[in-house]
Amino acid sequence: MLFSYESNSQSLQATRSEEQCVEVLHKVLREQKEWVKVHAAEFLLWSGHSAGVKEAYEAEERLYGTQLPYRIGIWRVLAQASVGEERDRWIKKIKAAFLNPDGADRLHASETLAKLKICPYDENPSLFETTLASTSKPLAMYTLWDAFYHSAAKESEIRTKLLATLQNAAPEDIVARSIPAYALRQLGGLSVSEWQILASRAFAEPMDSPARTNLLSSAWANSFREGYDALGKKLKAELLKYSQSPRKGERFELAMVLADKGNLEDLGLLNAMLKAENPLPSEADNEDIKAAAAYAILKIKQRNR
Repeated sequence: MLFSYESNSQSLQATRSEEQCVEVLHKVLREQKEWVKVHAAEFLLWSGHSAGVKEAYEAEERLYGTQLPYRIGIWRVLAQASVGEERDRWIKKIKAAFLNPDGADRLHASETLAKLKICPYDENPSLFETTLASTSKPLAMYTLWDAFYHSAAKESEIRTKLLATLQNAAPEDIVARSIPAYALRQLGGLSVSEWQILASRAFAEPMDSPARTNLLSSAWANSFREGYDALGKKLKAELLKYSQSPRKGERFELAMVLADKGNLEDLGLLNAMLKAENPLPSEADNEDIKAAAAYAILKIKQRNR
């Protein structure tokens, strides 16, 4: 009976911890604005706590559905919270924003389509090809990521292009390393030799480079495909150093990769992030990190039940 009591007590404690994380996400959803709010909504959807998210974003669409570029975030959430023809309607709006050559939020639309695993190539092949060569490097990079979802036969080619882009980027070209690394973390599937190139590039990146966390997280996430060896452990150890970074983006990226690949040993660090024990100057940034940490905790606990 004693063992049963302790097990039940531990289970209740774990449940309360998960409930706290969900409460944090709902609080951020209620109180924050624009992209911080989008992140909280997505975290609730991705962790299986979708209640109220669709309704909240239907209200956002009524209020801000014409506000650029935030409208893309609104449609992104609604596409994920909807099914069937309703989902298609929101995706059509995102595609239309991308397919407007003079649109002010094409970049956000391209990034969102990549995250939704949708390629708009067939709607306007000429425009898509032109965009791949855009002078706007972020737009070109996200569109290259979009291309991954056009044809299964091209997947390996797109991975190779993304890896080559970050490998050959000039030292000052942070975008050409950050976005391809971020995309490769999502895509996975690197060969052993490709993973080794990515890991080597991550270690070579200067400590103060804004691209370093993206490179490290991508290399660490891809290391799981070949097994968690000494190099994978070294990548993670380097990555964990950014838990108190002065840059929000680095803390956020750490939480995201831990949500995907972290384990129970990472809960202490994530709880510190959840409590904002080392706060950033911006309240909105702190709330964004809290939401990311809450999501990571939820996903780790779900994987270890």
